Amino acid sequence: MNTNRPNSTVGYLLAAGAAIMWGVSGVIARYLIGHGQHPPEELLFFRTSLAALILAIWVISTGLRRWQTEGYPTIGRKDWLLFLLMGGVGLVANQGFYYLALARVGVGYALLFQYLSPVFLMAYGLLTRTEQMTSGKLLAAATAIGGCALMVLGNDGGLAGVSLSGTLFALGSGIGFSFYAVLGKHLQKRYTTTDMMMWAFLIAALMWALINPFWALPWSSYDSSNWLFFIYLATVATVLPFGLFLFSLRYLEASRSSLTSMIEPVVAAIVAWSWLGEVLSGVQILGGAAVLLGILLLQAEVLLRRRRETLT
Repeated sequence: MNTNRPNSTVGYLLAAGAAIMWGVSGVIARYLIGHGQHPPEELLFFRTSLAALILAIWVISTGLRRWQTEGYPTIGRKDWLLFLLMGGVGLVANQGFYYLALARVGVGYALLFQYLSPVFLMAYGLLTRTEQMTSGKLLAAATAIGGCALMVLGNDGGLAGVSLSGTLFALGSGIGFSFYAVLGKHLQKRYTTTDMMMWAFLIAALMWALINPFWALPWSSYDSSNWLFFIYLATVATVLPFGLFLFSLRYLEASRSSLTSMIEPVVAAIVAWSWLGEVLSGVQILGGAAVLLGILLLQAEVLLRRRRETLT
């Protein structure tokens, strides 16, 4: 794909818009979880289920005329497996581990670990032999991982004050996002963005319904403010940003979209500082900068390699 074409600007703007929405919504989720208003699994059930419902209504309302002339699109057996992985593993792990991390660590800390996803994408490329290890990639990965070490060691109270579970959950969220990005890029070759999101979120919603049965929820305790938060999480925190991110993949590689969305931890850190009073130590800020630098070096290495291949 030629990412130097004018349309690549659209891709960067779409990915940036998704990152801003995710950054703000992460702080809101942290507030709700931290104040004990809703447990993570409850927020995830409503966020994913309402998002799936919105997407299903949208797909049905916009697809009726198209299906009458073209027929309803069928999904092959292999693609069903990919959708199951995208929704049941990618989305569930990304959102579930992120919310579990927010219950234990700050928003900025969780997001900076989550943003190792480009490193995970690189590792996936090496394992599948679609990428080759180079000194540039090794330096980038070492810088990002070293930044994570500083994030941990710079925690208040040192290594003993680190929430190991919160750190592991944040890393798990990044792995889940890598699943979502890779499978989303692959499935977009055969399905529209809205169709793909609908199936992925329906599968994720079924998973959360099994984890947190809806009949056991305290339905009578939810007032209008609760439902407004649930609708906000389903739309502004879920359907819109995930849709924008997937649309950005039409113009950018998955790694480039992930790179652009790195403004999310910056947005989240600013909002969390101004609203929740969360502060990263100097060492942690240095570590966070190293994580972002490592991801930038990784992308720079890919750009330089492809430019050399074009020239030759």
